[in-house]
Amino acid sequence: MDIGRISMNMSQNNLKNAVSLSVMKLQLNTNSEMEVGMKQMMKIMAVDNSKGNIIDIKS
Repeated sequence: MDIGRISMNMSQNNLKNAVSLSVMKLQLNTNSEMEVGMKQMMKIMAVDNSKGNIIDIKS
């Protein structure tokens, strides 16, 4: 059993886990920012409730 090889494999696995966790955190932050932006955009959008309520069927 090679202790050096086992140590390197464990270190690489720890690095992979740390990188995966960091990428996941970045994605969560990006999603949160997008959510805030979409909520602000929806508040700004003008909605006219009278549109689409009446259908003109004259031909």
